[in-house]
Amino acid sequence: MWVYHLFPQSKNAHRIGDLEYRFSLEAMAIMDIPTFVRGRDTPTLGIWGFLRSAQKASSTGLVGGVESVSGLPRSLLDIFGRMAHEDVEKALADWEGHEGSIPHVHLWEAFRLSGILLSRRHKRTHSDSPSNEILVCRLVATLDALYETRQREEYAHILATNSMLYPYTAARLEVTILQTRPTWVQTLRRCGSICDAYRDTPNALILEEILDKALERGDNDVDLDKETKLRGVELSLF
Repeated sequence: MWVYHLFPQSKNAHRIGDLEYRFSLEAMAIMDIPTFVRGRDTPTLGIWGFLRSAQKASSTGLVGGVESVSGLPRSLLDIFGRMAHEDVEKALADWEGHEGSIPHVHLWEAFRLSGILLSRRHKRTHSDSPSNEILVCRLVATLDALYETRQREEYAHILATNSMLYPYTAARLEVTILQTRPTWVQTLRRCGSICDAYRDTPNALILEEILDKALERGDNDVDLDKETKLRGVELSLF
């Protein structure tokens, strides 16, 4: 696989920090980030971390701003790129944010809250500061606020709502919480219905099937990676 030749000590390692290759490498790195694609057959390679380390060491330095494929600030992607690390929840809680349009700020907050929930799920940890119930409440409210921006003409050209699938899925996985809060489920379904670039694809239907069955069974431990592998698919959530 040619990407291995971009890693440290490899013959093309110097290219990973070049601005000429940035868009292509960032797109590849986004697809490699843990939890952004579920049911993957190959392990993540840590491309985002290698890319950012190379940028930091280059003469131009670390690239800031918003990454164009995901629509997320690179500073937030830096945290998602190390989701398996022990300190990721604190990093997400401490993330200072980024200036952008109102729809995008709602989207970024939804991703931040989702990251905390998914980190706890992956590590099987719990905390009351804040509790998962509060996090899901805030996440549902944030997605609802993002949904409502579609009604405002000045935001008609902004496609932030197309990126709701990841936080939508993170919220839907909290089955125990949602079972006693049906209005939250209704809000989430409404939000999920407007992921225009994705909602009518076979993968979207498979995702809904998995999430709906988990809700019906009361399966709070549903393993999205396992369920998608059983169906022979990989699900992109960004």
